[in-house]
Amino acid sequence: MKATVTAWTQILARAAADISHPVNLMEVCGSHSMAVARSGLRALLPPNVKLLSGPGCPVCVSSASFIDQAIQLSRRGVKTAVFGDLLKIPGKLGKLRDESGLLVIYSPEEALDFARGNPRTETVLAAVGFEPTAAVGAAVLDAAVQENLANFSILSDFKHLRPVLDELASDPKTALNGFLLPGHVGSIIGATGYEGLSLPGVIAGFDPQNILHSLKLLLEMIARGECSVINNYPQLVADHGNRTALNMIGRYFTAADGEWRGLGSVPGGCWRIRPEYAAFDAARKYSLESETGDSAPAGCRCGDILRGYLAPEQCPLFDTVCTPEHPVGSCMVSNEGACAAAYHYRQVAI
Repeated sequence: MKATVTAWTQILARAAADISHPVNLMEVCGSHSMAVARSGLRALLPPNVKLLSGPGCPVCVSSASFIDQAIQLSRRGVKTAVFGDLLKIPGKLGKLRDESGLLVIYSPEEALDFARGNPRTETVLAAVGFEPTAAVGAAVLDAAVQENLANFSILSDFKHLRPVLDELASDPKTALNGFLLPGHVGSIIGATGYEGLSLPGVIAGFDPQNILHSLKLLLEMIARGECSVINNYPQLVADHGNRTALNMIGRYFTAADGEWRGLGSVPGGCWRIRPEYAAFDAARKYSLESETGDSAPAGCRCGDILRGYLAPEQCPLFDTVCTPEHPVGSCMVSNEGACAAAYHYRQVAI
């Protein structure tokens, strides 16, 4: 193990040897954040290279307005199906964990099955995630439409990742030089879905060796002054992605401006249900109120962490009043949040 660590330290140092300026790289995947922290990979980076955690956890970037809408539904007696990670995310009206009658689920299909089995109960799937989960949500919606399941609808907070990459790439405060791109999103949108970025990027898998090799490729591109996307996860990511999944998303959803927690309103940054399926859009069906703007608790710096402005340890609440057992901000709530990753694997030694 020690020989492997030494070898990778030397490999990354050689890749960055011709780069004379500080390098800021960003991972935009919660699974990458956890893998990097769990394996202590940051310790192998050259002194002039930083790997920042970005907004790659869908639960962490779920908007306050979405949480409040789900709370509104629950208070109206609508059976609201939510993933467990959402229960502790703060909204302006509070947290979902304090509401009664929720249906806690592990997959979107569970909400659909509940609606089928309880035809007199209004059921809403409060849906979050990036393109892979949006594809599943579209398939669930397709089934509901085909069955004319009138008591089922979706409250969509699905996120469209690509516009956020463009926004982060142009942020002068973060001053990014490249992206470690998520393989799971790439499995849907394909390598071509990342084309046209203004910064170099490498689509990476999730084991430490693949991540390190991807970082090497990224540093070599930066050293050469190249700006392209390399697919380093071809076993899962095809050039043009999953056409079936993309067609399903396109059938039921359209890209629209939407709120990302910590980033504000992102043009084209959310997937909204198409108007022709308004009967299955909970926001329209129940005329839910929606307010923009963050509701971060006092002192919480999750917004700055999601943009890469701060490391989790630089938040004044980190490991003081904010822990995984008693999370304050969204980055500590989710198992894939940057703060949770930093907290759980602080003592990792290579």
